[in-house]
Amino acid sequence: MSEVIIKQKILIADDSEMNRELLAAILEEEYEIIQVNDGVQAVDCLQRHAEEISLLLLDIVMPHMDGFEVLSYMNKEHWIDSIPVVIISSENSPIYIKRGYDLGATDFIGKPFDANMVLRRSANAILLGAKQRRMTSIVSNQIYEREKSSKLMINILSHIVEFRNGESGLHVLHIQTITEMLLRQLVQKENNRYALSKEQIRMITTASALHDIGKISIPDEILNKPGRLTAEEFAVIKGHSMAGANMLSELPLDQKEEPLVKTAYEICRWHHERYDGGGYPDGLKGEEIPVSAQVVALADVYDALTSERCYKDAYSHEKAIEMILAGQCGAFNPLMLECLLDISSSLKKKMGYKSKERYEQTDLSDIASRFHDFEMDSSEKIVQQLEFERMRHNFLAEGSRNIIFTYTISPPLLTFNQAGCKRSGITEPSFSPLQSGVLTDLVEEQSLKRLIRKITQATREMPDVTSNIFLKDGKGPCHYRCECRVIWADGDQKGYTGVVGKLTDITDDYMVMETVREEGLKVLKKDRSAEFSSFYDRFKKCGFSTDGTEAWLLLQYLQISYDLVRYVDPITNKVIHIEKDGKMWESETACSDIWNCLEKCSNCISRLSMQTRKRMTKLEVAGDDPYQVVSMYVEIDGKPCCLEMASRIDGDFMPDGYSREEILSSVRIHKEKVYIDPVTGVYNKRYYVEKLSKMDNAAALMFADIKNFKRINENFGHQAGDDVLRQVAGVLRDAAAGKGDVLRYSGDDFVTVFFKATEEELSEIQKEMCGRVEALRFPELPGVQLKLVTAGTSIPGRVEEMLEQVRI
Repeated sequence: MSEVIIKQKILIADDSEMNRELLAAILEEEYEIIQVNDGVQAVDCLQRHAEEISLLLLDIVMPHMDGFEVLSYMNKEHWIDSIPVVIISSENSPIYIKRGYDLGATDFIGKPFDANMVLRRSANAILLGAKQRRMTSIVSNQIYEREKSSKLMINILSHIVEFRNGESGLHVLHIQTITEMLLRQLVQKENNRYALSKEQIRMITTASALHDIGKISIPDEILNKPGRLTAEEFAVIKGHSMAGANMLSELPLDQKEEPLVKTAYEICRWHHERYDGGGYPDGLKGEEIPVSAQVVALADVYDALTSERCYKDAYSHEKAIEMILAGQCGAFNPLMLECLLDISSSLKKKMGYKSKERYEQTDLSDIASRFHDFEMDSSEKIVQQLEFERMRHNFLAEGSRNIIFTYTISPPLLTFNQAGCKRSGITEPSFSPLQSGVLTDLVEEQSLKRLIRKITQATREMPDVTSNIFLKDGKGPCHYRCECRVIWADGDQKGYTGVVGKLTDITDDYMVMETVREEGLKVLKKDRSAEFSSFYDRFKKCGFSTDGTEAWLLLQYLQISYDLVRYVDPITNKVIHIEKDGKMWESETACSDIWNCLEKCSNCISRLSMQTRKRMTKLEVAGDDPYQVVSMYVEIDGKPCCLEMASRIDGDFMPDGYSREEILSSVRIHKEKVYIDPVTGVYNKRYYVEKLSKMDNAAALMFADIKNFKRINENFGHQAGDDVLRQVAGVLRDAAAGKGDVLRYSGDDFVTVFFKATEEELSEIQKEMCGRVEALRFPELPGVQLKLVTAGTSIPGRVEEMLEQVRI
């Protein structure tokens, strides 16, 4: 059997077909050749085949994207680290050559070129690139082996301590797993004050394995005592944190200065400190405790609760979370508790799986082999997996009748499958499709804006987006449902890296609705037509998935029969407004305000309707009038919400056996007065007058005013001014969270009443609020730069007297 020779691949990027053919003729006997005719295609090819390409022959002057821009993208995506580039260009001035080398080019060949020179210098560049990759691999493997050995020794030492303590050998693994999950969630928090890098997260996770090494100094009879410890015995146990720290502090100077050792010292010494200052050994409080010790403390408590010990049975995941949040296991940073809640479901799955494993023996070689199983696969396997996934995606995409698209942020490239190319006419990868006008020429403006808005509002937890779009090029079909997923970067990066999705033809559905819409406009404010009755009956029976324009039309019809018709989101407690063109936006007004509820309704049927997707009914009161309210589940452009319809109950329609007063009385027992400002979502002046002004034990108070706010209303209108007020209120509310109440006193004046705050804390909060307000940006309001003017007092007293002191 003859041996199959796999040729190395060379990518040629040149806008001259003649030059590409000449180069291909020179090189094709030795290499496999890929040709592209501009920089955009070169970047697209590199994005899809970077691991396969051994050399790039690059022209400088090309349309759409020149060679220097290609080199810039290669640097940004780190392709230049593994793919050598030889520039072949007639632009051979010293400035061009220098810029090419500065951007990472390996060699430069001027046009016209000699065949032998091209062949030899291409071979040299490929050989040089291979040597560089080999050296990089050797260095990486050495670093990897050293790090693996270090981790192994740390974990073996930790396991020795755990086995001596009679605890599961998995305790160390649990602590590392929980620590990493908490830290990864922490860096995603908007109000996170800890700027942790990926390397710091890895280091804290590794060092967490050493948190209890001080227990090796505790006598067995105390360490493994099954019953309650005496006060003297507990004092001995508490000494393990300082014992562990002392072990690390006594290492040689060059070792104890290592960042890993310093982090391990923090964890060993302070992982039993508590956020309220009630821990040991030093009684540290709040942010005096390093974040490494804070997160390990929480991980340690959770695992201790959910694991069996010689002195207790294991609690369930739910019970452990409940006990921690109730403060039964000590005081923790509220932000850490938020992170614990955020990862609760994934933590339960992960720890439930791990808890099934048990070490059957304490042989250290067996421990080492088990740790080896947790190491990463080789880079070759990862490349193979990526290539397999790419081939699978291409096969499924090209075989689909639906339009499949992929969009990457860096570089900004849009590509379609065969069905998409045929329908859109976009046959090549499109570079910067929004700026170039490719998408705006194809997709109707409002539907494109709606899709982009939904994509930018997606989160890691809710990455899926659905939106209807309309193609305006005059070809059919023109109505599509776009279902896509936003792809997020791993680690601590905030933004998303791209979008993948499909377009499904829904033109037939639109034709049905078009008939209903036309008929509906004719009979608006009159009896419903037979066509609409059929549509509404289907909706009423099982709910309906619709788009914005259909949802708007439905409201117009239902207003004929009901006193109140609206869409609400019972999760955010907001009213959803639908405009005639289908544009959908969420009001700052709470949906419960109309029923005089301070927060969410205690008997919210829309929340139940969303959970069960069933029709729900209840009685409510607005003012002195009772209403019957019906709620039904509906999806508008893929967004789950509820349609609420309310009818006022007149005397002729009272339920049998009930008087008007009885209905009003029974409903009002669930109500509170309305204290929420409808524009900003914070408390209003009425809340201040009735609830706060007479309070005589407030710790501090701050008055805040937006400088020159009147000009924003005058220059851009009150709607723009309301948007500014909402964002400023959000900053104030976040900064004061857990410390006090924020209210809109009047106009652009805000008051914050603190229940617990020292002079130093008030000063820090004021600085934070001012800084964050000044950092707000309003692209739609050119020239607007906010400045927050504040005045405060930290002398405890009566709220109304404190306010008089600080009024600006």
